[in-house]
Amino acid sequence: MMKLIASDFDGTILIDESISKNDIKAIRDFQNAGNLFGLVTGRSYHNLFPLIEGKIAPDYIIANNGGHILVRLNDTYKEIFKSVIKKPAAQKFIDLYAKNYEVTIFTEDRKLYDLEDVDKDIMALAIYTEDQVENYLEEIFDFHYSIGVVDVVNRGIDKQEGIDIIKDYYKYQDEVYAIGDDYNDIVFLKATKRSYTLSYVTNPYVNEVCKYRVESIADLIKEVI
Repeated sequence: MMKLIASDFDGTILIDESISKNDIKAIRDFQNAGNLFGLVTGRSYHNLFPLIEGKIAPDYIIANNGGHILVRLNDTYKEIFKSVIKKPAAQKFIDLYAKNYEVTIFTEDRKLYDLEDVDKDIMALAIYTEDQVENYLEEIFDFHYSIGVVDVVNRGIDKQEGIDIIKDYYKYQDEVYAIGDDYNDIVFLKATKRSYTLSYVTNPYVNEVCKYRVESIADLIKEVI
C-alpha cells in the first residue's frame, strides 16, 4: 500500500544548512518503492528549489505555509493551487505593522521591502521578531509562527489545508506520516495519528502533539517501510 510522508524542511531536513546523505538516500528509496514524499514549508518555491535541486525531488511541495502547492510531473513541477495576497490588503498590513517591526513582502521569486517594487503576485508577508504579535487583521490574514519570524498568509491558509489538497489530488485516504519541529508545523502534526518530531526538538508545544520521536528523516522512513 502506498504511503505518504509530509515533512517540514528547515530544522527537519535542512539542518545546519545541509541535507544529510543518509536522508537523501532514504527519501529516494522511499519514493522508488512507490510512495509519496513531500515538503511542507514556509519558504517560497523559488527560495526552496535551489536548496534541494540535485539532492531530493519531492513528489509535491507545499510552500508558503500552504499558500502555494506544486506536484512533480517527471522533471518539472505543476502548480495546482495558489493563494495570492491582494495589494490593498498588503498595504493595510504594512501600514499597521511596519511602524514597530521589520516587515517584508514575498512575491513568487523575490523578497522586497517596498510595495511599489512589487511586480508579481504577493505570496506572503513576514514580520521579523521573537515576540508574540497580535493579529489585528484576522478577517484578512492568518499568522504562522516560526523562530524569529511570523509568516503572514491569507486567512484560511495553513500547512494542513495544503496537505488536504494533496490528499485529494492523489486520492490518498490513509493517515499521513507527518514530521516537523516548529510552531508552524503543529497544525498538521496534530491532524494525524502518525506525527513525528526529531529527538533534538525541545519546543514543548511540538513535543506535546507528536506521538513519536526519531533521530532523522532516514530513521522515520525505516519505521514506515
